[in-house]
Amino acid sequence: MQSAAGSLFGGAVAAVIWLCSGNVAFTVVAALTGIFGSVMMCTRDQNNQSVVDQIGNMVRFARNQQIYPYRALREWGVW
Repeated sequence: MQSAAGSLFGGAVAAVIWLCSGNVAFTVVAALTGIFGSVMMCTRDQNNQSVVDQIGNMVRFARNQQIYPYRALREWGVW
């Protein structure tokens, strides 16, 4: 499903490029690059995670991290 959405988005970008430039070769290269990129981003590796899944995990991990500011306190009653 994600590959299909990425391919459609790549096709839309290629259509816009074709409407603006009229260059067929550049449009074909843009469409094929979009399709290839979306398939590569959604292919799963040996850990059963795609690049899209891994980025989602990194974003969720960063959101869940809590910040504990350091406060210098007296040690051994000396200061």
